[in-house]
Amino acid sequence: MQPWRAMFVLLLVTSMAFAAATDLAPLVPGVAAVMIVVLALTNMIAVSISNPQLEAWAKTEIREFVAGIFLIGIIIALFISSSGVSQAITGEDDYMQAASDIIVGWVDNLMAAYTDLITAAQKIRIAASYSSGTNVAIYWVSLTYQTSPLGGASVFMMPLSLATQGLTNAIFLSEGIRMLLTFFKVVTPKILLPLAFSLRLIPFTRKTGNTLIALALATIVFLPASVIFVEAINDQIVVPEPRVADMGELDADPYPVYAFGAICESTFFRVLFGLTDPLFALITCLPLAVIPGAFPACYSLVWQVVYPIMSMIFQYANLILLIVWEGVVNPGEYGEDVFDQLRPFLRDVTNLVLVIYMDIIFIGILTLSGARSVAAVIGGEWYMAGVQRLL
Repeated sequence: MQPWRAMFVLLLVTSMAFAAATDLAPLVPGVAAVMIVVLALTNMIAVSISNPQLEAWAKTEIREFVAGIFLIGIIIALFISSSGVSQAITGEDDYMQAASDIIVGWVDNLMAAYTDLITAAQKIRIAASYSSGTNVAIYWVSLTYQTSPLGGASVFMMPLSLATQGLTNAIFLSEGIRMLLTFFKVVTPKILLPLAFSLRLIPFTRKTGNTLIALALATIVFLPASVIFVEAINDQIVVPEPRVADMGELDADPYPVYAFGAICESTFFRVLFGLTDPLFALITCLPLAVIPGAFPACYSLVWQVVYPIMSMIFQYANLILLIVWEGVVNPGEYGEDVFDQLRPFLRDVTNLVLVIYMDIIFIGILTLSGARSVAAVIGGEWYMAGVQRLL
């Protein structure tokens, strides 16, 4: 198995260990004790059998073991038991929490823009899809009238859809960084670093251990430090806060909907106009059935005269309101109002998403560069092909 495949298997194990709240810190002194015994016995055997190659190897490994102990002590003193170095690098007492708070600020800004974007899309969709029509029956003929004066507003949905995708990706990436900070804050001190220390003390896995040590330091030092660094860069510019200036300008205000909405939502009126002529006349005139001759006259009158007049009044009123609204509304003016509101909003959304993308790229480059530098210094794998491909 290639070292990087083995390393990613170990990372998978650490993620499962994170769920089980495992602490591998006691593993390090146990491995150290075993290696002391193994190296001492190897040296004794080499001396007793007069094998200079084995003796030289044992002495070399003893020096490497001592160097590993010093390395572990330095890392624990500087980065685990004390936050002095990390504080000096980041300028924050709780640098992990500071980095997480920065990401939360990014997500809050993105979510506020996302809320405005969805609200704007909903209002424009209502205006563009509002296609009203009415059918007025005049005995043997009928008048049908339909209109959709703001249907052209649907062209605004394409840029809104693209902006939604950009904001969704930016939110996903930002939340991913925040979750990585939370994950490594718990996993690295308890799982990843003890495992890396243990591998560092074993001669045959020394390089893998050094590489894991570099990655562990990158997760708890360079990752939060890079977040704080890019936020310091962001402070030098004006990071957009996309908001729709006046959401009311996106309302189409269809008067027929407002006027007849309460009537159409009423169960009584829906049942009333859904009964059809004969059934409505039957229910209306049924109380007159006790009066001789009254029911047939009432039934014929309601069926042939009253119900048609009621339907025509309702339909004519709807038609008049529809025509008045269409005459009042100006599709060109509505389009200009929508454009004036969306243009600066979408511009700020584009700039904000671009800033977030650049921040994420910088965070990845700085974290990976830090891990590679530390790995090269302590004798680990500097290329890190898997991590670079992931980035």
